[in-house]
Amino acid sequence: MLTTHHRQETCRAMTPSPSCAGCGHAAVCQAGGFDRPELSGLRHIAERIGPLRTGEYLYRPMSPFRAIYAVQSGMAKTVAVDIAGREQVLAFHLPGEMIGLDAIDREFHDNAVVALGKTQFCRFPFAALRQVAAEQPEVPWHLMQAASQRISRLQLSGGNYLAEERFAAFIVDLRDRRAMLGLSADYLPLPMSRADIGNHLRLTTETVSRLLGRFRQRGLVSLDRHGLNVLDLPALRELGQSLLMH
Repeated sequence: MLTTHHRQETCRAMTPSPSCAGCGHAAVCQAGGFDRPELSGLRHIAERIGPLRTGEYLYRPMSPFRAIYAVQSGMAKTVAVDIAGREQVLAFHLPGEMIGLDAIDREFHDNAVVALGKTQFCRFPFAALRQVAAEQPEVPWHLMQAASQRISRLQLSGGNYLAEERFAAFIVDLRDRRAMLGLSADYLPLPMSRADIGNHLRLTTETVSRLLGRFRQRGLVSLDRHGLNVLDLPALRELGQSLLMH
């Protein structure tokens, strides 16, 4: 059964979080900037959620907004659902990336976050986060930067671009984000379905499959059951440059 995870909100004293003690994903936090002294308060309030399995919800539409989150390990997707029940994949989230920032000005989430494969999250209670932000002015700037990066990624599904341009930009964007987070950039795990990728890029599942085959034949990527290897990054970057420049 799919579950939504909620925990009671509390404001804590600034002591190291047990969730961070001995965490095996410290390198991702370091690459994401969470280890900077001016952001130390975030580590003090972090709580660990999961692991969640494929298809399990971190939160659902209309869930009360009580926290923001970051992927600790694995991947997740943000999904919007319209009144007819149609879903649109708005974003895919990598380890170290923050989720839920769009609900800060409301009291509820208007979309859902779903795990892709075995995924763990860090939870930052908003009441405690406000206290940290008052004491460490760099924290709001860090959150604004994360929100800005998310807006930039949403542009991959906008505009009047060719399918090849969209898909190449998607691969390069995913690769560059992994590189920034200190993760393997030559091999890209793809725990999401081709239908999810197509939904995100406004392409059909069949088009995504054709593009994967075409890119493989041209020596741009190689594929296995779990992801792809980037073989010709300059060619992919040139193909997707119209979207990547925005």
